[in-house]
Amino acid sequence: MKKVIFLIIFCSTCFGMQLQAQELKSAFLFDLEISLDPPQAVGPVLKGTRLIFPFKEGMVKGDKINGTLLNCSGEWGLALDSTTFKMDSRATIKTADGALIYISYAGYNYASGKNAALLQAGRGYELSPADYYFRSTPVFETSAPQYAWLNHTVAVAVGRFSAPGKITYRVYAIQ
Repeated sequence: MKKVIFLIIFCSTCFGMQLQAQELKSAFLFDLEISLDPPQAVGPVLKGTRLIFPFKEGMVKGDKINGTLLNCSGEWGLALDSTTFKMDSRATIKTADGALIYISYAGYNYASGKNAALLQAGRGYELSPADYYFRSTPVFETSAPQYAWLNHTVAVAVGRFSAPGKITYRVYAIQ
């Protein structure tokens, strides 16, 4: 009987702690503004249509990180169907203090109906961000001591089509 009571108390304590541990909090990291070169259409491949968007230039602006994107950056996206685009991006940030930070992110943008047609036509900037889903999960790598905390930071980015040929992400650290 003592074992049963112990087990009930133990389980209720663990479940109570789990509920508290499930609260998700975030903190603003930076805004990432990217100008895109025209897409390189690889075309239909096994899982969709491959489109490569070289990054022409980019700026990172935040309280802890400021810098620019280097020229080796781009997005190797996959149009899965007429409504869903799967992102696969890689970039190098050169910070204002000269450090290099590798960022890669995957995610999706999705819209239905007429909104999807506008996105496909490169006119997403005509839509409100509420008209489409545009999320990614950045991962960072750096050897710079002042930014080492990024190596173990989970992040989420909310994107929008800000102007013709431009996208903007607001990047958050999950705490």
